[in-house]
Amino acid sequence: MDTNQLLGAMQAFISVVESGSFSASARRLGLSQPTVSRQINGLEEKLGVRLLQRTTRRLSLTEAGEVYYQQACRIQSQVLEANLSISGFTEKPSGVLRIAAPHVWAEELIAPHMGEFLQRYPEIVLDVECNDAFQDMVADRLDLVMRVGVVKDSRFVAVPIVDVRMLVVASPEYVRHYGEPSNIEQLTSRNFIQFEDFNRVNITLGQQQQMVNFNGNVKLNSVALMLAAVKQGLGVSVLPDLLVKPLLASGEVMEILNGAKVEVVNLPINQVFVLYSSRKHLSAKARAFVDFYRERLQSSAAGG
Repeated sequence: MDTNQLLGAMQAFISVVESGSFSASARRLGLSQPTVSRQINGLEEKLGVRLLQRTTRRLSLTEAGEVYYQQACRIQSQVLEANLSISGFTEKPSGVLRIAAPHVWAEELIAPHMGEFLQRYPEIVLDVECNDAFQDMVADRLDLVMRVGVVKDSRFVAVPIVDVRMLVVASPEYVRHYGEPSNIEQLTSRNFIQFEDFNRVNITLGQQQQMVNFNGNVKLNSVALMLAAVKQGLGVSVLPDLLVKPLLASGEVMEILNGAKVEVVNLPINQVFVLYSSRKHLSAKARAFVDFYRERLQSSAAGG
């Protein structure tokens, strides 16, 4: 098994694990089921260990398979990132660039720099669709999808754009009325504006770390509504720094427990990234978008 065959078998193995069956993996990869089976058998033979336990009802990872899966995902990500680093250089950025992004992230991150982007790349036609639902990139003919958090689907390549830090924020009026908490315990007595059912937050402040269950009378499924609720003084909330930075600068909101590390349990929001299909090379027009917005957003996050 040469290097190309090994990488192909590794991708097939990852796909089988994530899809849960050989047939589903074959459909995902555009291969026949016997081909996927041969790749996995060849991989196990080369490694000298069994990676998958097969029964008539289900597939499960062996202990060796668990270890190999983690390393294989890391290797595949590095290979794809290496390909990304050189793809798209031979073309001229031009044509229709179709991008999907959640409403508030598109408005706050993409919109402010669209003019400069199109001035730099006048032959690109920018088509941005605001959509909070996850979309099928192939069916919807999308070049890129902007998302926040983590991606687990091996069909897509995730290209990091900028890191995100979660902040505890409130309006100055709310703080004046109820006082500014100086520690995590005091924070728990404040009214909490929560996103959907996510009200458990892990907060680290100096040497203190605590898991907190917040309570409140406002539960929303829109970040834009959460921002509005905070500005109106309805309570405290946990929001991404990139979205509240303009409000912090204008004084409409303020950070509570400055410098705290905040993680919303089961809701990873640590990075903005764009996705593209692993079946395609990154086009010049898509690469232009990635490079431009990575530069702009990282500079903004750094205070530049």
